Amino acid sequence: MLRRWAERRLYRRTMQIAVSELRRASRTPNALEKLEALEVAEQKLRDAAWLDPEARQDRFLAGLTEIAKSRLRTLQEQAIPAVARLLDAAQTGAVDRAPMLDAAARLLSYLYHYIPDEPAVQELSARFRQLGGVQRPYQAVTPLSEMYHRPPAGAGCTLVVVGLVAALLITLILVR
Repeated sequence: MLRRWAERRLYRRTMQIAVSELRRASRTPNALEKLEALEVAEQKLRDAAWLDPEARQDRFLAGLTEIAKSRLRTLQEQAIPAVARLLDAAQTGAVDRAPMLDAAARLLSYLYHYIPDEPAVQELSARFRQLGGVQRPYQAVTPLSEMYHRPPAGAGCTLVVVGLVAALLITLILVR
């Protein structure tokens, strides 16, 4: 009983985070922020599907498909030009090189993970390494299934009953 209540609450909160991240992704013009928000939203939808397997899976699949399309569009239309601009700025020396290369490395990690065979990505990668950049590995959002381990059925009720019995015994001992 308590487990179902807690998991329903966790499910609702997971869906709220997914919707919030999708809204953030739709509002931001920054390619890196958009990609990060889409990653979180995608993982939260997967977490919600894991928490409630009886729910209609087709709505989750439709949402995941739309997120994948949006991510691909963002990578091609925003991330590739953004990396090129960052590398141009780092190459001219008008600004400090380290922050530019760091931002380019973060964007390139997404590009490498999702569209590694794209010729533009290969060209940007070569320029990035030529400027002395160190490539970051792609880091996926940790799924809820790795952090939350379901207790056995009835564990919550058993704990409540044991607590009530202990409280009753303590009350009886103190009354005497």
